[in-house]
Amino acid sequence: MSVSIKRGDQVVVITGKDKGKKGKVLQVNVEDATCVVDGVNVVVKHKKARGQNQKSAREKKAGNIHVSNVMVLCKCGKPTRVSHKEVAGKNVRCCVKCKEVLDKKFTKVKDKEVKGKEVSEDTKTDEGNEKKTLQRREVKATADRTVKKKGEKYCK
Repeated sequence: MSVSIKRGDQVVVITGKDKGKKGKVLQVNVEDATCVVDGVNVVVKHKKARGQNQKSAREKKAGNIHVSNVMVLCKCGKPTRVSHKEVAGKNVRCCVKCKEVLDKKFTKVKDKEVKGKEVSEDTKTDEGNEKKTLQRREVKATADRTVKKKGEKYCK
C-alpha cells in the first residue's frame, strides 16, 4: 500500500476523537498504513518499578492513527489531498488545491540551485578575490608535516 504522508509533515485529523487537531508526523509505518502524530491519540502507559532505585510512572505518548484519518496541511493553510507530479526529473508530492510542492527537500534543493546560479554570476566578476582551495595532495602533505613522527621530539 502506498502512503502519501511522510515524517515531518504537518497534518490535521479529520475523523475520530481527536478531530480537528493539528500536529507533526513523528513516524510512519507503511506496512500497517498508520502514523504517529504529535499530541494526537495520546495514551497512558504505566511503567512498573523493577527495583528499589526505580519509581513507578505513568508515561503519556502518542499512539498510532490510520493514514486515512489524517490530511496533509498545505502551505496555503488548508487540509488537502496529495497528487504526484514529475518536476525537474524528480517525482514530488503536490497540493491538489493550489498545486504547490509539498516536499521540503525538493523546495530546499530548488532554492539552492537558484542561489547557486546567482553566486556563480557574482564570482565571475570578482575572479581575483576568490580563495584558492587546497588540492587533496596538498592537504595530505601539510598533515604529514604537522604530525609528530616516531623518534622526533618536536613537530616541524
